[in-house]
Amino acid sequence: MIPATRWLVVALVAAVLASLPLVSNAVPAKESRIGATALARRIHDASDVGWSGEVRSLGSVQVPLSGATFGGVARLLGEETRLRVWWRDPENWRTDRLRATGETDVVRDGGLTAQWNYEDNQVSFTPYSPIRLPGDVDVVPAALARRLLAGARPGELSRLPAQRIAGRSAAGLRLVPADKRSTIAHVDVWADESTGLPLRVQVYAEPAGRAPVLSTELTSLDLTRPTVDQTHFTFSRSIHYSRGVSLDAAAGANAYAPFIPPDTVAGLPRRGRAEDFGAVGVYGRGPTAVLAVPLRDSIARGLRDQLRRSATSKETAVGLEIQVGPLSVLLQRGRRGNFLLAGTVTTATLETAATDLAAGVVRTR
Repeated sequence: MIPATRWLVVALVAAVLASLPLVSNAVPAKESRIGATALARRIHDASDVGWSGEVRSLGSVQVPLSGATFGGVARLLGEETRLRVWWRDPENWRTDRLRATGETDVVRDGGLTAQWNYEDNQVSFTPYSPIRLPGDVDVVPAALARRLLAGARPGELSRLPAQRIAGRSAAGLRLVPADKRSTIAHVDVWADESTGLPLRVQVYAEPAGRAPVLSTELTSLDLTRPTVDQTHFTFSRSIHYSRGVSLDAAAGANAYAPFIPPDTVAGLPRRGRAEDFGAVGVYGRGPTAVLAVPLRDSIARGLRDQLRRSATSKETAVGLEIQVGPLSVLLQRGRRGNFLLAGTVTTATLETAATDLAAGVVRTR
């Protein structure tokens, strides 16, 4: 074969390989006859499905928070996030957040997490806590869909037309919260028809707009369960190591703050496993959720200054509050300490929750 012909063959092969994802996504999605409730159940059960792939999420909620404590939450809700994900099961996974300057990787290995920061060349090890602030793993479609569909009732669910996502035929599901206290208009989920694995999640705020306030989807997918080697770091001797006692401010408060919150606020029951309960309160269900976190004075002062700089903030009888998109935030200062309340509920609901919290919280020392 002469050189010119050889390079022509190479170019043709490369073109065919590059076009395969486009061809795959151009194939019409196959409609499924599965009912909405059954599809929601399949999505819930898919948390044990092993897979790897790339995720792109985009948020448009501009939360006026920054810094090491709450800056990550603001980024997830208001910016683009690109991840590589290896998912063995809910207790064993790895996320690599891709940035222009490098990457930040998080591994969960059962009860331990490791976080590697590329620029600092440092790895920190901390115990895993189910009570924590939102992180990169929470915008992975499988994790976000499972959280938002938690407690969904049959009358809130309906089917959507199928779509083709990451080369897979995905069945569509819509959740419209029946509780008028929710600030979420509806949630749309598309899940792989064969496994139930969520491939795309779109969250719309109330009042409903044309564009989602948060959208996340898999842009590539391999349904082969990752190996243990793929979900672990390989470290060189030049990396600096550290060990922490808590994953973040919420996890630390849950474990060490001297409070016991009430079982119910604003008519919303405290949720979660009894063994996970500490000083943090998690109330309500998927689209109507409230998080109550006790804060040290130093953190509360800095947070109050940030919230006051927002044009939408206002002082009420129970605290300083703002609402941005579907997120309501209230910083409360009471006789028993500072509490941050945040959730996808109306500010009126959050004010009631703050009043109930102040009346029912018990200081243990």
